[in-house]
Amino acid sequence: MAEGAGEEKKKFSIWDLPVPMGQLPPHLELQRSRVSCNKDAPIHTESIQYSGAYASMGIDNSSRLDRFSNNFRVEVVRLNEDDMEFDMIACYHMLAMLACSTLSLPTMAIEKVLIANNTSIIQDEVLAHRLGLVPIRVDPRLFDYLSENDQRNEKNTIGIETPCSEIELEAHAAKGIGKTHAKWSPVAIAWYRMLPEVVLLEDIEYDLAEELKSKCPVNVFDIEDLGKGRRRATVARPRACTLCRECIRGDDWEKRVALRRVKDHFICK
Repeated sequence: MAEGAGEEKKKFSIWDLPVPMGQLPPHLELQRSRVSCNKDAPIHTESIQYSGAYASMGIDNSSRLDRFSNNFRVEVVRLNEDDMEFDMIACYHMLAMLACSTLSLPTMAIEKVLIANNTSIIQDEVLAHRLGLVPIRVDPRLFDYLSENDQRNEKNTIGIETPCSEIELEAHAAKGIGKTHAKWSPVAIAWYRMLPEVVLLEDIEYDLAEELKSKCPVNVFDIEDLGKGRRRATVARPRACTLCRECIRGDDWEKRVALRRVKDHFICK
């Protein structure tokens, strides 16, 4: 009988890996900071908010104002007369959503609805509320802000009349900003998304590199010439990735390419 055959085999545990105190193991750090986009569905989409989630590893996961103030930053990527793109880094998604919804960009929205006749199944209050959320395609620079003491005129109000067999109303659209009311939020002008992260898990060369480049519809990948006929795929434009997941469809491609989103890095436009 072999020596030690009667002894119980020691089970391997991931906690046996040498991880310094105050740091998360790589797989937990990946789950905490990234959304992994697999071929069938994204995983690890939730954010860990509990302050004591990693207390056993000596990590304080609480939300502290001083920590946020030291780490948060805004980087302007593109700025011109008609367009602006900037990154919000080390930021919670709630703040990114709030920033985009309350930007001081003036828009036009329906403020007053005068209903003369409504025989539909929609109540007057619900109808007026829904009309206030309808985007109005008009240049707000052509109008002035309307204060409480101003009379409505062609400089500060758009009049909309909708006569029909079921609903007859008159709606007045006024100029405003999202800080005043959500109906003036520039929902079609300002939006945000998490920063895409494209990682090559192994060297992809020769014909596989060409295949990977042709898979992507937005040209995220490029081919690097290594000399002597060697060609290797590289991630050239990760910000352009829309996470369509075409690059990981097919046999074994999910083992070669990883698609992720950074949970605390937002691209705002």
